[in-house]
Amino acid sequence: MFLGIDVGNTSTMIALYEDDSVVPINEGIFRYKTDKRGSDDILYHSLAMALKNYASMDVIEAEITGIAFSSVVPEINKSYHRVCKRIFSIEPLEISHKNNFSIKLHYGDLSKLGVDRIVNTEAAFHEYGNGSIIVDIGTAATFDVLDFEGNFVGGLIAPGIGTTIKALADAASNLPEIVFEKPEKMIATDTVNAIKSGFYYGWISMIEGICARIEEEYRAKFRLIITGGFASKMKDSFSRDVIVDPLLTMKGIKYIFDNNRGKS
Repeated sequence: MFLGIDVGNTSTMIALYEDDSVVPINEGIFRYKTDKRGSDDILYHSLAMALKNYASMDVIEAEITGIAFSSVVPEINKSYHRVCKRIFSIEPLEISHKNNFSIKLHYGDLSKLGVDRIVNTEAAFHEYGNGSIIVDIGTAATFDVLDFEGNFVGGLIAPGIGTTIKALADAASNLPEIVFEKPEKMIATDTVNAIKSGFYYGWISMIEGICARIEEEYRAKFRLIITGGFASKMKDSFSRDVIVDPLLTMKGIKYIFDNNRGKS
């Protein structure tokens, strides 16, 4: 059995997989809050509590044969190495730009490229093929381009939905913090729904607009793949075909682990 971990700025996702699958068991993903202090004891507790959603720790400890983690919080990476060895007696694969990939990376300074972007693009290559734009909406929103020759050629980064909702509420005394969801109608007659409409249709328009500009630059039609916590709330409102894959990142972690077995 394999354990995949995706360490994000706000929350961490974990999943267990059968050895021959890139899809988590029962498509199950469990989350806990990312603690950036790098405490081994806190991480041990968070990881153990999340894994208990699957089975008892005795069973899991005996069955785990491989671990990989993707992290955009480098200050706690060493803690993951220590805690994984403490629980499972296994050295985890820390995913980085130095691993073996099926895609080719074309970026200025690879050490500055977010590993989550690599993971998503690798998964998109295997699951859907070349010629894809991958949009991941998390604490930040990333747009990544996989060209028609299998090259990661870069992309764009914007503030995430949750980040901007909170920033607006903090900056404007009369504007409340809202839940991101589709409003009943676009033209709102009250403040809460006006904010909801602005965020919802603003994000739909931004994603479509950026993708249209990328396609104009390449003079080609790309496949649009969306992942991240808010993706499923938008899937029915686009004016173009969209693939929504909430498991994309977790699939990518397993694909990369399989490409690098024995090289942790």
